[in-house]
Amino acid sequence: MMSRYYFIINPVNKTKANSLEIEIHSFFSNRKDDYQISFSNNSIHLKKLTIDAVKQNVDIIIACGGDGTISEIGQVLINTKIKLGIIPIGSGNGISGHFKIPNNFSKALEIIVKGSSKKMDVGKVDNRYFFSNIGFGIEVEFIRHYVQSNIHGLYGYMVSSFRSLFSYKSSFFQIKVENKNISITDVNIEPIEVMHYKLPVLGFKIDGFAYIKDAKTIEESQKKKLNNLDVLVINALRIKEHMSHFNLEEAIELINELKKRGAEDILVVCGGVIPAQDYDFLYDVGVAAIFGPGTSIPDAASSTIDKASEQLMRMHNYRNSRTNN
Repeated sequence: MMSRYYFIINPVNKTKANSLEIEIHSFFSNRKDDYQISFSNNSIHLKKLTIDAVKQNVDIIIACGGDGTISEIGQVLINTKIKLGIIPIGSGNGISGHFKIPNNFSKALEIIVKGSSKKMDVGKVDNRYFFSNIGFGIEVEFIRHYVQSNIHGLYGYMVSSFRSLFSYKSSFFQIKVENKNISITDVNIEPIEVMHYKLPVLGFKIDGFAYIKDAKTIEESQKKKLNNLDVLVINALRIKEHMSHFNLEEAIELINELKKRGAEDILVVCGGVIPAQDYDFLYDVGVAAIFGPGTSIPDAASSTIDKASEQLMRMHNYRNSRTNN
């Protein structure tokens, strides 16, 4: 049965975009499938192209770009029966990396025409869906600078991160969890630079709470910012050594080092593919909770928030008691 494919290419990287167009024509030259290629001019045009493709009732719409391109096309495809294909040619390709879609155009096209698909979860804030992650506060400021700079890739990330540190002004947030409002305002947000292999990325310290992901190494000057923490969220990708992330042993070493610096009450939670025989070891070294394979993400998030809130409250009461004494 002949399938209908609609390729939407984001031509920000003109070299990759043109090479992909040639590869698509070559790939389908000996196939009987129907295909169409369109180039987007901007996000509004990208949405229009997707709507037009949906009206044509094609079988698969292929997003050729990065996470931003996928997000814009995905907004339109929610609640339709049309499949979303991906060929990664963007500056940020986190979604395609998660699904192990190769950067090689021919191999990516082979996956698409095989017709195999996977379901993915999406989130929704107000009237907009998100497909990989969502940011508030300084992350939004970073994206604003990144879009305005029109500089893509690693250099664009570095420039935008630096500008955000000086332009960001603290925001007021109101979060509703199980019908309970939590307001966050007048908090001290401090960036923490860590290394993701050779790429500098940012974690954040929000008063006594620190959040660090994608870290492999942390310079001493940045570690000092983590003294006297109440809660630390840190990545530990796996037990084996990894090029760009802490493994479990390295994460525990950092935690033990911080405990010696006055952060003895850090709350530690672990998640991922952790062998059951390692659970007792993790509990013995102070892990508060372990979320293994099959754990409901909302349940894990709710449990972690509860434990972090309890920890922050204990430390708040402890400090008040010391002040009163």
